[in-house]
Amino acid sequence: MAIAHVLRVRDDLSIAHNRVHAILEEYDHVTDNPNKQGRRRPWVRFERQYAGVTAHMDWYTNDQGQQVLAVEDDASRRVFDMIETDASSASQSVELLDSVREEWEAPVPILEVITDHGSEFINTHQDERPCLDHEFERYLVENEITHTLCKVGRPQSNGKIERFFQTYDKHRWRFGTLDEFLTFYNEERPHMSLDWDELETPADAFDRLLPSPQDDFEDPLATEVSTDE
Repeated sequence: MAIAHVLRVRDDLSIAHNRVHAILEEYDHVTDNPNKQGRRRPWVRFERQYAGVTAHMDWYTNDQGQQVLAVEDDASRRVFDMIETDASSASQSVELLDSVREEWEAPVPILEVITDHGSEFINTHQDERPCLDHEFERYLVENEITHTLCKVGRPQSNGKIERFFQTYDKHRWRFGTLDEFLTFYNEERPHMSLDWDELETPADAFDRLLPSPQDDFEDPLATEVSTDE
């Protein structure tokens, strides 16, 4: 259990998993997940070697009916920025991505963006890509950014940002502002897909995985593969 691990590493407090679970149950903080199933086979996670090279983007509808857009780094899981708005649009997708690219300085800029087939990202009435009449597609072409589309019916292709939105749903209500939530997510909350033994946060991982000027950038989109057993 994550809580027991954090207490053990951060506070040098040894406590059994079942004791933590019992305490959470006592205070009504445990809910069953009806969709949880045992993993049938090992799965392979594809991720970039360097931070800041590939970004995931997606729109999501929160409990208040707002449209939420986030830009997440593939390698470190750092969420560069996000917005909550009344309606989604291609222009807002462009504006957020452009502001992220201007704000974050890195030896290698964002070279790839992964999205679904939503109308905020592509012209859904045209199969041929890119469609230069579509604002977001045109922006990527003009800035030499590769647009990788998830396979239809396979949301796990963009699973990292889907997982982020689960965390957003669970914790956003605790914070008065979106900036406060992002600080919590990026800088305070350890991420189980990173260096869990060191309680690494996305901000920590971003700094660790950011390429240095001495690195060989011959193929910055080279994919590192890790397997979870």
